[in-house]
Amino acid sequence: MNETTGSVHGSAGEAVAVVGMAGRFPGAAGTQEFWRGLVDGVESVRAFSDTELARAGVSPQGIASPTRVPRGADLADADLFDAGFFGVTQRDARLMDPQHRVFLTCAWQALEDAGLAPHAAGGPVGVFASTSLSTYLLANVLRSSEYADAALSYPVLLGNDKDFLATRVSYKLDLRGPSMSVQSACSSSLTAVHLACRALARGEVRAALAGGVSITFPQTSGYEYQEGGILSRDGHCRVFDAGSAGTVKGNGCGVVVLKRLADALADGDRIYAVVRGTAVNNDGSDKIGFTAPGPQGQQAVIRAALQASGIPASDIGYIETHGTGTAVGDPLELHALSAAYRAAGGPAPDCLIGSVKANVGHLDAAAGVTGLIKAALALYHQTVPRQINYSTPNPQLRLDRQPFDVPTESLPYPRATPLRAAAVSSFGLGGTNAHAVLEAPPAPTVPAATTATTGGGREVRYPVVLSARDTAALAETARALRVLVDGATPPAVRDIAYTLSTGRALLPVRHVFEAATLAELRAGLDAAAAGELSVAAPPDGGWAHGPALKVALPGHPLRPERHWIEPDTPTATDAAPPAPSPSVSPTVTVAVASVVGGEVEDGVLEGVLKVLEEGLGIDAIAPDDDFYDLGGDSLLAVELVTALRTLFGIDLDLDEFARLRTPDAMADHVRAARAGTGAAGGGVRAVRDGRGTPVYLVPPAGGTNFLYHRLADRTPAGPALRALSFPSEEAGRPGTLRELAALYVGRIREEQPAGPYRLGGYSFGGNVAFEMAVQLQRAGEEVEQLIMLDTHVPETYVGGHLDAEGFEAAFPVLFEAAAVRGVDPGLLREQGFLEVWQHNHALLKGYYPDRPFAGDVTLLQAEEPEGDALLDALRMNPRDKSVWGAHITGRLLVDKVPGDHFSMFDEGDRIARLGAAFGAALAPHDPEGDPRC
Repeated sequence: MNETTGSVHGSAGEAVAVVGMAGRFPGAAGTQEFWRGLVDGVESVRAFSDTELARAGVSPQGIASPTRVPRGADLADADLFDAGFFGVTQRDARLMDPQHRVFLTCAWQALEDAGLAPHAAGGPVGVFASTSLSTYLLANVLRSSEYADAALSYPVLLGNDKDFLATRVSYKLDLRGPSMSVQSACSSSLTAVHLACRALARGEVRAALAGGVSITFPQTSGYEYQEGGILSRDGHCRVFDAGSAGTVKGNGCGVVVLKRLADALADGDRIYAVVRGTAVNNDGSDKIGFTAPGPQGQQAVIRAALQASGIPASDIGYIETHGTGTAVGDPLELHALSAAYRAAGGPAPDCLIGSVKANVGHLDAAAGVTGLIKAALALYHQTVPRQINYSTPNPQLRLDRQPFDVPTESLPYPRATPLRAAAVSSFGLGGTNAHAVLEAPPAPTVPAATTATTGGGREVRYPVVLSARDTAALAETARALRVLVDGATPPAVRDIAYTLSTGRALLPVRHVFEAATLAELRAGLDAAAAGELSVAAPPDGGWAHGPALKVALPGHPLRPERHWIEPDTPTATDAAPPAPSPSVSPTVTVAVASVVGGEVEDGVLEGVLKVLEEGLGIDAIAPDDDFYDLGGDSLLAVELVTALRTLFGIDLDLDEFARLRTPDAMADHVRAARAGTGAAGGGVRAVRDGRGTPVYLVPPAGGTNFLYHRLADRTPAGPALRALSFPSEEAGRPGTLRELAALYVGRIREEQPAGPYRLGGYSFGGNVAFEMAVQLQRAGEEVEQLIMLDTHVPETYVGGHLDAEGFEAAFPVLFEAAAVRGVDPGLLREQGFLEVWQHNHALLKGYYPDRPFAGDVTLLQAEEPEGDALLDALRMNPRDKSVWGAHITGRLLVDKVPGDHFSMFDEGDRIARLGAAFGAALAPHDPEGDPRC
């Protein structure tokens, strides 16, 4: 038995008005163009050329595949965004999922369409939003060498995770009501509308934004048809038709603005439709499978929404169905719909049904709100659009026995028999069902005259308030308003002034003038368009000129630009290194360290500028530019402080950074800190003195170097051995292995500005040394030698991440396998060894080399295998270390040493033989050495 949550809006006080909407759809840049396409019967699903398929990453074999369907409904300009208008840095705009960018833009435009300014809303405004999986994160961000290991870094997480879709809108638009992401697969956005209606009914908000977005990248790759799957065989969605063979993926976004009907009437809002009742439920287990539709659940949710609405079923003349064009889903849905409406007394005679998916494809998380927008516009325009791709009824639907018809032409309703009500269904994969019942909007109360007069006969002069981001945008706004005023049926001056005064956000550049007539309004707009701006302030206390209506006005001009990260992770066959990465980490440490090495003066200012330019995504920052004026914020400051501390080896905290603000001040701080502490070259410690090029050793998991001191005592004389110190918690620990490697590279280049370099590392240290070697080669440096001491191959760490609790449980197993080895485990725990080891292990779990090392690698491999208990506890996959050969272009030189992964360092014969093997590996690169040592 299904338990359904219904939202009752039957009374006028509880009914909810749709007062604004915005959207981006395939073939339509806004809701007006979307509506024209529906009425004209436009199919926005299109064929993709071979060139488009290839650019989307489809292989020649895939393009030629007989099961490849090269069709879809793509969204134009999904890569464009006006970052400056919304106060987003260039770097964050590139990182942000285009779904989030498009939704934020549509949310702003929906508020403009509603004539709702946050400062004049009269109460909190909520946001209820839905989005699909971030394929941009998977297909672009994480496949770029720039962010390959940064899935859990804050900038990537905040820009792509579903959790931050709604809250970003609230933050950027200053909305103070509840803000939440709503996720129930295909029914997500109609469920979001349901939750918004309930928040309005409870008085939690004065108004609410509700909607969803779904954009899948790459958009033009088409798909592989699978017999029995949900995707169409021929690339057309043929809902209700005998030739129906599945759906087609669409891309788009829809947002509506909702207010209580009583508030909307009092505010003079333009109302598209009235939501009288909504309901949401889940099928539970009453169906044949998790992804299968549940007819009983669908019937229950429809009955609940009808009951909640208080509207007779016989008033409902149009139903926007879920309608996917699938062989199983459509018949089940129609039978459930028919049963529910017949049980409620039956719909209106000749009730029409349709599905927008035939026009724009299946919009997943945005499907429900798209259907709601279509139904609301049908009520507003009193027209039901034709159902495209429909000619012969699907016999499984038994339409001749159903109380529904499918319109083959767009049908306008006469005034004598208006379309009174409509309904919308949206059913999610996994069983969450939503249904909404809408009513036609009440007739607006139109003012009797365009020009009002006071009691004494004088004309009322209305304040016309224009505001924009800058003078150019204000002039463009004025010109757009002039076009509207010059139209055949311009709105009343009073209504234009009212909408501008109460329904537009107050932006920095403003122009205020008074007008009583259209002629005066035109003159004031012409002056603003010419740049003749007044210095008057908007009137205090808001609108005080009596009743007026909000009218549709042009929105603020946006200047979208392309913000995009191309997937460029190189393969093992790439011959040329990629272009330098513009990210703050990990590559900035390598790129800037070469500058700091001594080419140009002391390089400090250049290094600071490089960090800031790459962090902010801005070229040519001036030494006296202010970080915050350039769009920086506290979150980015955290990253840049870490980058500067790492690069220059100084102490720097957020408070100091906030005080410094400009590159000049930051550079002075760096110089002063270096002069006072001698921090240059810090983080590298001598293990032993020697001759020639030093060997830099990377600490193993846990961050301690005591094993290298023990090894040095048993290694024949040769080159100097230097050990890198793991960064302290106070200094900020890197979030990826690549970042740690870049940090270490920066340190050794401060000591040794140019190659050839010699690197080595035990266990985890060997993995980091490998990445360091790759980064140095990418920077054009020679890596003469790379030695790994029993280092596991990257394939060992794939999958099975450990949380803190799991690692705590594995810690005793770790020390049982390692025994004491002369070190007190309790002391290491107190010193943070457990925390550092867990951190290091997590870095390994998130790392895989993005290119091979060009050269030979020496592997000193323990003869005895590790115990299965430890590998299982740490979620590691046993792999032969010979697999390292697949990650290098040269030879893998393996020398077996006695003991296992831990006991190879035991005092006595084992450490002696390990030292001898290590010395032998070093000797060929030591001009005074002897390989026979």
